[in-house]
Amino acid sequence: MAVFPSLRRLRVILSLVLFAAAVAATLLRLWRFASVPLNAKAINSKSTTIGAAVVGLNLKPLIAFDQRGSWDEKKASTVKEMARHAWSGYAQYAYGHDDLKPVSKMGHDWYKSGSRMLNTPVDSLDTLFVLGLKDEYNAAKELILKQLDFSKITDRISVFETTIRVVGGLLGAYELDGDPRLLKKCVELADLIMPAFDTANGIPLNFLNLSSGVSYDYNGGFNGVGLAAAGTLQLEFQYLSDVTGDPKYQNAALYVYEQMQSMKQNVPGLFPDWLDTVSLNAPGWSFQIGGMADSYYEYLLKVWMATGDEKYYEYFKTAAFSIANYMVKVSDDKSHVYIPVVDISKNGDTFISNYRGKFPHLACFAGGMFALGGMAGKNRDHWEQNFKLGAQLTETCWSMYKKTATGIGADVVDGETLAPDDPSYKLRPETVESLFYMWRLTHDPIYRERGWSIVQSIQKYCLDEAGYHGLQDVDNVKSAPWDKQESFFIAETLKYLYLLFTDDDTIPLEKYVFNTEAHILSVRGHGRRADLLKLVPLPTSFLTPVGKIGSVSQELQERRRLEAAAGYGGGKSFGVEIDGG
Repeated sequence: MAVFPSLRRLRVILSLVLFAAAVAATLLRLWRFASVPLNAKAINSKSTTIGAAVVGLNLKPLIAFDQRGSWDEKKASTVKEMARHAWSGYAQYAYGHDDLKPVSKMGHDWYKSGSRMLNTPVDSLDTLFVLGLKDEYNAAKELILKQLDFSKITDRISVFETTIRVVGGLLGAYELDGDPRLLKKCVELADLIMPAFDTANGIPLNFLNLSSGVSYDYNGGFNGVGLAAAGTLQLEFQYLSDVTGDPKYQNAALYVYEQMQSMKQNVPGLFPDWLDTVSLNAPGWSFQIGGMADSYYEYLLKVWMATGDEKYYEYFKTAAFSIANYMVKVSDDKSHVYIPVVDISKNGDTFISNYRGKFPHLACFAGGMFALGGMAGKNRDHWEQNFKLGAQLTETCWSMYKKTATGIGADVVDGETLAPDDPSYKLRPETVESLFYMWRLTHDPIYRERGWSIVQSIQKYCLDEAGYHGLQDVDNVKSAPWDKQESFFIAETLKYLYLLFTDDDTIPLEKYVFNTEAHILSVRGHGRRADLLKLVPLPTSFLTPVGKIGSVSQELQERRRLEAAAGYGGGKSFGVEIDGG
């Protein structure tokens, strides 16, 4: 009879032990979230030089733990099969087109004339390579090498979208594969894009006729360009100079940053949505980190990490300080932070912020950007503020997902309540991107748990026979589908989800940067840029001095005249997709 009290005592003791273990695990997770950056080992982010030339940053591993993380093989394999399914649907129903319409089981092309950039094959290349989908990778590469012909594209293209998806995709695949044919194809396209920089102040126009070399603004004139479109070319073009030995690409792209920095900035480090391509004015007091502006700020950080040139970190640091202090909004109930469009005014030396209230999914990249900027810039000014802001924004973006009926985040939410404003889901990557960075920088398992929850929701609500569709309403479990499988779903969403479940040495953050389409580029001193002696020196002067206005070339003026006479000039650039929507 005495056995039964002993068993009861044993059960009580066991329950207490399990409870204590659960409490300890929770405390450990909270300690990691709060203290990892404070207790991390010092990071050497001093620039590497040869003579007077900056040739790299020489970052040490970005996480303090001795372990480089472990694979979650089951979850990584699930994401791998998702990518296989997404690609096979494209190959079966949309082969040779830009994108797949999975519900209709047909192809979608960006340009009205039927011209094709093969966005999905190019955008998918480095993801297929990293995931070890060799047959799919080889099929995509063969299609590109055989059918991607830029001479057949007669429509105006978006320089921004073409650079991040196609230039970036070809470079990312070249980085991993080393096939010179990919680099040759990329050089061919980059040379066709170069005339876009032929403006009075060197800031490129975004809508380019590849066949004529004439570029336009959105209204068919020659006067302005979006901030992101002008400031999201530098990572790719600077890398291209290093791997080809030709400085013309980086000289054109990096000159844009110098011209921007010479402008009078109403708020230090911040620029309005639109930039003048004729003068050196940056008028306006409205700012955002959403679709018109986002990746400009991201690229300031990543160009610094890729090249080691400290001035780009200074540009980023100034912008990050202004975003954190004048654009971040704490919700009225104090539950979260977000970054809406902000109208900023100035009263004496004081900036006054007026917040508009909406928060787009596109802005969710900023969690990863601020966290990475904080850890890569450890022990520099405001690094702790940047890291913690990154964690807070990632938390907000996760809340956008967990609040909906499908567990998937809306395209735009009300910043205060996080309730859907535009309830659609277009397979966007920004939240999982930030979850990936937070995992890599903290190893807090909560980020993997949240990523896995998103995987399960996508599988439940977006999977179909031919691939993956978006949703018209994330708050309706019976939502009508959004019939398009964006190329960035494979390029970004699935790549970041896969890497969330790998170890830290699978594309390590101290050796590689991701462009804004998640294409993989080595930093100087690693990968295809390992030989520092072969790198192209960063420019220290330009043909037209910084802060000066030049003029467009006589050649371009003649091309504009001929294009106008033929009836192809002017006119709004409505036929060009600028966000894949």
